[in-house]
Amino acid sequence: MAKTYSDNQVTGRQGEALVKARIHAMGFAFNPSDSMEAGIDGTIEIRDPVTKAATGRCIAVQVKTTQGGAYTRETASSLEYLCEPEDVAYWRGWSLPVIVVLVRLDDESFYWKSVRDAGPPDGRRLTINKQADAFDRSAADALAALAVDTDRFGVWMPPLRGGEPVHLNLIRIELPTTVFTAASPFRGGREARAELLRHDPGPPDEWVLRNNTLVTFRDPRASALRHIVDADTVEEEPIETVAFPDDEVDEHRFIELLGRALRTQLDGSLWYEKDQGAYYFPSAPEGVAVTYSYRSLKQGTSADVVSVYKDRKDETRIHFVRHHAFVPRFWRMGDSWYLSVTPTYVFTRDGTKPDRFGADRLAKKKQLEKNSAIIGQFVMWRHFLCAPDAKPRDDLFDAAGPGPGAIRFVPVEALRSPRAVPERQWRTRDPESKSSGQEELTL
Repeated sequence: MAKTYSDNQVTGRQGEALVKARIHAMGFAFNPSDSMEAGIDGTIEIRDPVTKAATGRCIAVQVKTTQGGAYTRETASSLEYLCEPEDVAYWRGWSLPVIVVLVRLDDESFYWKSVRDAGPPDGRRLTINKQADAFDRSAADALAALAVDTDRFGVWMPPLRGGEPVHLNLIRIELPTTVFTAASPFRGGREARAELLRHDPGPPDEWVLRNNTLVTFRDPRASALRHIVDADTVEEEPIETVAFPDDEVDEHRFIELLGRALRTQLDGSLWYEKDQGAYYFPSAPEGVAVTYSYRSLKQGTSADVVSVYKDRKDETRIHFVRHHAFVPRFWRMGDSWYLSVTPTYVFTRDGTKPDRFGADRLAKKKQLEKNSAIIGQFVMWRHFLCAPDAKPRDDLFDAAGPGPGAIRFVPVEALRSPRAVPERQWRTRDPESKSSGQEELTL
């Protein structure tokens, strides 16, 4: 009887050959095991892409190849793989970190996971994110971070890429040079606002009133605010007297004033979503979708800041609308104030009414976004807030610059980090959002 090779043997060798090619394409070395391997197909040795030096930092690799078919609980974005108990027991005894590479030949899909990340039962279940855990060039930094020195277990291999610019999500605030204070017969803002509405259906909002003292960037005698202050007590003072207090309560009062000023200046251009505390692009008056043109880090570009998603079964119906948005926070650093801009999204049913599934859509969207997408959104918002011609409708600031009492925004230059941050390290699970699966970006 003739000798034969089983289909499983041929399939396994195909997978190992393809994985070897991928590892070499990353710039690393793959050293296959000999014929007596018992659950490890080879080792990856990290190679410095600049000096070409062999580092001696290694990872053990087990390749699991299938011809085709779906994995367990496979969806468009994820899948699960249940390792054999004897394999897991063997891998745990290795002095090197072990990864499993899944290869499916019919669609040439490659995914990987460290066995240290396996979950129950008994540390056998690997949960794969198809985008984040793709076994290709994008995995090089994560593999280097996982590798250890062969004679000093646990030494971390830093990212192989060189330095990169770090864009802080901060915008510096240029404050008015002066601020107005005045005594008021009203102790707090609620009673004062009721009085204002008796005189003006749309009264100014750029003011704070606490303990019978009103603070505002604009002269209260020139607006409806004159009805809630004692005009004889109005004083124009240097901005430093209220912008940089020693008392925390007074600092919170100034933050509230900044927030009111921002809201006033964005009125007519952005809408505010109270539950998220976010400003977002409204739908176009003549339709729904909106495209915004701006200057990116390298060139002019545009973004669909209001996107309409139609019902798959009925193109005449809107399924939901996604609006680009940002959450503002004010920070005092030394003798300067900054606005932090955290990009996010607001979801509506038709461009105006809240989408009851908005929280779930936001969580899923955040899971898929990478650092480059977050940078792009921040750059768009920075252009919107800082550039004189940024607003799609009424100008945030006219050609002559901000008027009296307005705050102005100035870009903050990027920093230069000595090392690049691997893309995978930007994404960590938010411990407060396990149920939703939402993630936050951290350094």
